[in-house]
Amino acid sequence: MWQVRRVRDAPLGYVLSRTEHGVVVYHCCAYGRDDAGGRPWLRRTDSLNSAVAWMIQHEDELSALTSSLHPEPEEWPVSARVTSTS
Repeated sequence: MWQVRRVRDAPLGYVLSRTEHGVVVYHCCAYGRDDAGGRPWLRRTDSLNSAVAWMIQHEDELSALTSSLHPEPEEWPVSARVTSTS
């Protein structure tokens, strides 16, 4: 699962990879939870790049949707930072 964000404090959503009928597909989900506690499903794509591009292209709509959802229960983990020594 990947979290998609353009700005650190404003995630757009998540992309989940799944295998369906022997093929890997990517599902876009909103950032936030619906009344049942799930992440709203948005779209299925054939590549990670397509999923991320779709989310970036629909940033305004996703931001509006996020504001109408319940917050995520946990903060996304901070990734390890890589420092170049060269």
